[in-house]
Amino acid sequence: MHSRYQNGSLTLKRRTKSPDVWEFRYYVRGQDGASSRKAVTLGTVVEIPTRAEALRAVESFRLQSDPDHAGERPVTIGALIDRYIADELPERHSTRCSYLTVLRKWIRPKWQDYELGQVKAMAVEHWLRSLSLAPKSKTHIRSLMHLLYQNARRWELTDRNPIEFVRQGSRRVSIPRVLVIEEVQKLLAHLTEPYRTMVMVAVCLGLRVSEIMGLQWGDFDWSNSTVLVQRGVVQGRVGETKTEYSRRPLPLDDHLAALLVQHRNRSLYKEASDWVFAGDSGRPRWQEVLLRNHIQPAAVKAGIGRIGWHTFRHTYSTMLRANGADVKVQQELLRHADIQTTMNIYTQAVSDAKRAANSKVVQMVMKETPQIPMKKAAGGGLDSMGVKWERGPL
Repeated sequence: MHSRYQNGSLTLKRRTKSPDVWEFRYYVRGQDGASSRKAVTLGTVVEIPTRAEALRAVESFRLQSDPDHAGERPVTIGALIDRYIADELPERHSTRCSYLTVLRKWIRPKWQDYELGQVKAMAVEHWLRSLSLAPKSKTHIRSLMHLLYQNARRWELTDRNPIEFVRQGSRRVSIPRVLVIEEVQKLLAHLTEPYRTMVMVAVCLGLRVSEIMGLQWGDFDWSNSTVLVQRGVVQGRVGETKTEYSRRPLPLDDHLAALLVQHRNRSLYKEASDWVFAGDSGRPRWQEVLLRNHIQPAAVKAGIGRIGWHTFRHTYSTMLRANGADVKVQQELLRHADIQTTMNIYTQAVSDAKRAANSKVVQMVMKETPQIPMKKAAGGGLDSMGVKWERGPL
């Protein structure tokens, strides 16, 4: 089987002992003006079952192998997606997975055969409206399509971005779940260790779950009662924090510090480079497994219904507001990206206002939660279960 495709030909190459393969043959003109024939194997019929898919693979190959002349011929969305994945896909694991899912599930099936110039703003807008998705999900799809076209403009494949005119609101359909303090305490009562301490950290510091999984003992400055969020772990993969603003010190209340010291003493992994919530192998745990097997079942037993990891971050934010924390203090404790640049240096000291606001939340959570008696130890810190810790490295 053989068909012409612009300045080359697509051939289905038969094999007797292995699957047939799609082969693209083309000519390359050298600096001396002479042409030479080349061939590239695109994949087997198992990987690329149809001729239409093989032709799309040819286009993607041309776009990536000859970028200087890519704009001389029509380019489809499918080929643009392939080049974006090859050259521009973010390195952060969770972001890569999210983008690939949107591309594979939504954008590619609908738009891959459209040429860049054929996509119209109103058509995209009507398509988004037809999807049975939350507004926030539709906004993610629109944003990624906009990003694809911005890259196409940078690569000089097109001079327009029709997605600029696509309207799509991101207002939530439902209000995020927030727990009241009684619900937090009921949940904690149904959790065993180390899951109880994980939830205490989530509620008392407002960390994202990837940041909780990414904590190492060396991140704690016990002498200054702070913890520095330095990384995130998603599905066992270590990466950067969500934003550069996320990497900053947080106040560590003495009561929460004491619980963490108890957890460290129970753990097999205590070195500075060890993960705070390491699994049996010493590697970070998977947050989805923890949620499914431990957190959510405990929430059902506690009678508070279905929750997610981000419920704790929303709860922390609500408790800060309930305690009258200044808006700027809330932003800094939650490490949101919309704070002033001068406030973004992660080595800055933790202010008294942030420490006071955080401590109020910790005290709310622990007020009526059964605790092991603790007392002040000489030299600073707390003494619990006969474990004494002092200011300074552990």
